[in-house]
Amino acid sequence: MKTCPYCGSKIEKINQDYYYCDFCSMKLDERIVKENHERIDVRFRDFAFASYIDRTTPEIMTLSTFELLYLLKMIRKERKDMYHYMHVFRRAGEESNEFIEAEKESGGDYLYFTKKAFVVENIIRTRLGYVPERITENYLVNYLQNIKNDKKTGPMMIRTQRKELNKKAFIENKSK
Repeated sequence: MKTCPYCGSKIEKINQDYYYCDFCSMKLDERIVKENHERIDVRFRDFAFASYIDRTTPEIMTLSTFELLYLLKMIRKERKDMYHYMHVFRRAGEESNEFIEAEKESGGDYLYFTKKAFVVENIIRTRLGYVPERITENYLVNYLQNIKNDKKTGPMMIRTQRKELNKKAFIENKSK
């Protein structure tokens, strides 16, 4: 039986590619439709590549929230490193003009990573409602554990009848 991935209700096919859920009042793409009241899948990878930093904003928006958090942790580290290099080259430039170009380059990289951090933070803000101040390994491990624990959640079924065992116990207690 085809069911809605959001509420678990039985759904009707409206055309070749879509179903309709009366309870949610929405059209559902057949790719997300579930069977027998299963819950919607949570897509995530438990890592992110450093190369993701250079993706466009629309591409970054397709990453899972966990990937975004991991990516933000990397971006913040790169940004901090670039700020440090910029500061070191500025101080070295006071002694000699040969570090001016290196200071400009690290300053440009600092601006790039700052803007990338803004992008990722704002995407995270729209998903979580806040941006974590610090993203530690422990934070990421706990987040990942919460995702894995959620998979133990059962199907979306509402029992409308008591189980036989409960009925018998109820009848026995009533007769006493």
